[in-house]
Amino acid sequence: MSWRVDVRCTGSGGQGVALAAVVLAEAGLAGGFEVALTQEYGPEARGGASRADVVISDEEISNPQCGVPGILLALHDKAWRKFATGTPAVMASLASGATVAVVDRDRVVVDPATPGVLVLGFESVARDELRAKVVANMLAVGALGRLIARLDAELVETAVSTRSPGAFRELNVVAFRRGWAMMHDLLASPGAEEVSAGVAGARA
Repeated sequence: MSWRVDVRCTGSGGQGVALAAVVLAEAGLAGGFEVALTQEYGPEARGGASRADVVISDEEISNPQCGVPGILLALHDKAWRKFATGTPAVMASLASGATVAVVDRDRVVVDPATPGVLVLGFESVARDELRAKVVANMLAVGALGRLIARLDAELVETAVSTRSPGAFRELNVVAFRRGWAMMHDLLASPGAEEVSAGVAGARA
């Protein structure tokens, strides 16, 4: 059975969703997978909702388009409203269990009744624990890396280090490891593993 995961990273301009997607793509390539990366530019530079899509597969990617993602990261409420609640196909996929959303509780308002959502406090951990709000995206990379079962932690960490500016390299690695642990702990909680089942490991 072939394996493919479509990841959509979304947020607001300046939150580093493009860098998060690049890190995941490079980790996938380093792991021997086929990878496709697409980014949406435009008003995000002025604070609008932005997105970057990563497709990782163990076979040649004939269609690199990520129509309905298997994993949706939302780091800002405007992105959640545009790419989740504002997109009926994504909401239907969440309800069916084909998509899992990872959202930042500090920036995203989620209806508690919305299925398929894993909630973590990326911004608050970045601000209060790591003392640097700018590393929230690397916390998210760690969480997504843990969720995508076939990505090797060491390869993702190497991509984080390689892609980080020198002044932030060490802090970004710390943030990545913290994000990985956050998702690990969340998946061990009641109900969370059920939400992520079938998405993180493999999609036919």
